[in-house]
Amino acid sequence: MDVLDWILLAIRWAHALAAVAWVGGGIFYLMVLRPAIQRATGRAKALPPEITRTIGVEFRGLVTTAIAVLLLTGVILSASRLTEDAVTSPYVAVLVVKIVLALYMFYVVRFMRQDSYPEEQDLGGSMWQRLRGRLTGTTALLVIGIVVIGLSDVLDGLLESALVS
Repeated sequence: MDVLDWILLAIRWAHALAAVAWVGGGIFYLMVLRPAIQRATGRAKALPPEITRTIGVEFRGLVTTAIAVLLLTGVILSASRLTEDAVTSPYVAVLVVKIVLALYMFYVVRFMRQDSYPEEQDLGGSMWQRLRGRLTGTTALLVIGIVVIGLSDVLDGLLESALVS
């Protein structure tokens, strides 16, 4: 491996670490922290607002850093992969889906949400308000994040298959 290969390896590692930190934090919040606090406080649905705000403020720093790292490393990795001869149309199609889903997550967190992890919003109101609440909620972003990480494995498999061919 030459120096460029080592640099790309470090960039891939940073990209994966940022994704795992964000998605792993979401899994921890939804499956461990929120249920534990709900049991401790006796509240069935919502965390106390001051706890939600504190968690949101603390986690926002991690999410903001993760987004910056993912954007920077994602551009570099995409440019590196797309210049290889082994890239196929299915690879490009999966990459586009991954990028669109990741950009949607970035947009929701940056422009549509005040807190990093607000409780699922009251789904009252019109059908469109309920749909918007579901598509921008914490659980939806976590599911999308898991799909994006899975698409990374699909991309690796597609590239490996193309290299073997």
